[in-house]
Amino acid sequence: MRMIERLNPGPGIADFWNEFKRPNPYRWPILAGSALLTGSLMFMLTDQAVSLNWLVGGVLALIGGIALFVMLAERVRINIWVLLVAGSITGTILYQFSQERWRIPPKPPEVTWITTFEPGRTDAEIIASNRANQAEQDQLEAEQRQREEEAREAYRALGRASGLDVDAMEREIAREREQDGRRDDRIR
Repeated sequence: MRMIERLNPGPGIADFWNEFKRPNPYRWPILAGSALLTGSLMFMLTDQAVSLNWLVGGVLALIGGIALFVMLAERVRINIWVLLVAGSITGTILYQFSQERWRIPPKPPEVTWITTFEPGRTDAEIIASNRANQAEQDQLEAEQRQREEEAREAYRALGRASGLDVDAMEREIAREREQDGRRDDRIR
């Protein structure tokens, strides 16, 4: 027997259609309630249900369940004790599933090591390298201060050529900086 013949959905669909087309006044409400229940349970399995705290799925399941219960209660005599036992067993199982929490640990970060230095350097080599780098930084800082002073001289010359009292302006700036320094000392 071929696999497709064993898994053929055709007879099942034909049987469903046979039962569904028989005259039954409750077939559409039962189908709608079943679809609502199934849809709400499937919704509760999605990621979006987590952000809604299962509120929407729970309300839909409750409405669908009540609708199915009311429709069946009109036609079928229901033993309430059997219904309560079945409901409590199902509720307990669903409650246990809802309490289960899984936390996936984050992926460990990829560490990239600095490879610009030789791995087997001695302490003396490291100290010598640090001193050379510090000397270079000091030289760059001195050059920057020199450029800033040249720029100040150019602005002073421009101010004097424009007729401004540059010396008075510098005294005012020095006084303001001194007052700001005192304020900073009081704050600390």
